[in-house]
Amino acid sequence: MKTLALLCLLLLPSACAEEISHDEKLATARAVEFAETTFVRRNLDKGYALLADKARSYVPPDIFADKVTKMHPSGYPDKVAGAGAVPVKGEKIVQVRVRGESSGERYEYAVTLTGTAATDYRVTMFGGGRSP
Repeated sequence: MKTLALLCLLLLPSACAEEISHDEKLATARAVEFAETTFVRRNLDKGYALLADKARSYVPPDIFADKVTKMHPSGYPDKVAGAGAVPVKGEKIVQVRVRGESSGERYEYAVTLTGTAATDYRVTMFGGGRSP
């Protein structure tokens, strides 16, 4: 009887855990869409709209625009591409690396997205800029 009770206690946490399924290609596509819109085309209004609702709730548009400007003190990329995606185990988060180029300059960005394969992905955080 004690063994059965112990087994139930060990299995209980895993039975309650939500199964999270990620699609790295979709997350990468959303990160590239954000970088293309925000950094290449420099459309800050559309880039801001691509943020997750929660991110927009605590980052006003002027702070968003200021961050993008500070990330690019000497120019912006002409093109961007996904360079890898890593889902955070057990979380609705995927971290995507995006690389950009412009006239020999290289850019490296880290874009964090929230969501799942079933619900799609939205940007929550981003950083980076010109690579040394």
